[in-house]
Amino acid sequence: MIPNQWYAVLESRSLGAKPVGIERLGERLVAWRAAGGEAVVQRDRCSHKGARLSPGRVTDGCIECPYHGLRFDAAGACRLAPFMGRQFEIPSTWRVEAYPTREACGLIWVWHGDAEAADELPWFEALPSGGRHAWQTQSIWPYHYTRLMDSNFDIYHFPFVHRSLNPGMGPVVVDQHVEDRGDRIDMRLTLDGYPDERTGRRARKDFVLKVRMPNLLYLEMSPRFRLLAIMTPVAEERTWVFARYYADMPFGRLAAWIGGRFEYGFVQRQDRRILDTLPSGRLELDDYAYGTVDEGSRLWFEKRDRLRRDEQTRS
Repeated sequence: MIPNQWYAVLESRSLGAKPVGIERLGERLVAWRAAGGEAVVQRDRCSHKGARLSPGRVTDGCIECPYHGLRFDAAGACRLAPFMGRQFEIPSTWRVEAYPTREACGLIWVWHGDAEAADELPWFEALPSGGRHAWQTQSIWPYHYTRLMDSNFDIYHFPFVHRSLNPGMGPVVVDQHVEDRGDRIDMRLTLDGYPDERTGRRARKDFVLKVRMPNLLYLEMSPRFRLLAIMTPVAEERTWVFARYYADMPFGRLAAWIGGRFEYGFVQRQDRRILDTLPSGRLELDDYAYGTVDEGSRLWFEKRDRLRRDEQTRS
């Protein structure tokens, strides 16, 4: 993972009055809402005897451990140890790790790294923060997130892996342009086909792809149908994949629901059929024989490696 970055870990709509246990960023986490409704994300482990906090409840603005009733506030400090009585002065070491957390764009975000370095949340200016004309879904994919990030840039697999969704799409990459925008990579490319023997026509398809470090993707499949995808590491061989489809047209939410369910359902099955055949584990820059058509993917790995080296140097 890239340290000192914001990672989306949960849909806002998945977090109500009860704590929710999740596994993200190689840790078991508990998400809950404090008295004012703000989202809190902490390590899902009581500092007393290690029980998970997620099966507990929220009471008096604290999360209560289901084992012995210890209560921890949003900052992670223990506010009550019932077995010691209310007059007991609780040691400062009786605390759980709390992560910098923000809620925006219908998602709950966690800062992975130095809390003092937390900056603005990553997003795309082309996308609204809400989901008025959108449909979204989430699932856990059994692959290292680096392999999914690489596949995102690999648009030229569409005519083969997704042939049933893109009949007649040409396989030749033309007019590719990749731009390094600092914390973002912008890519435009056209897939062209060979002339039809009967009509002489060529099947051309334009794509706009943008990736915000570390793991946000924007794909413009048409000017009126767009995709936001987020790939957050769960563990070494699992990734939380969030997808939100936007349809800028009348009855947009319905159109996004129809198009998104169709596209995501088919794409997921078709991609997994190929991903299951690839080597497992983390993907590194020199593992593949990248060509000029892989400039976007190569640039993402270079940025990832640079950010990791910079953090190692600072620490």
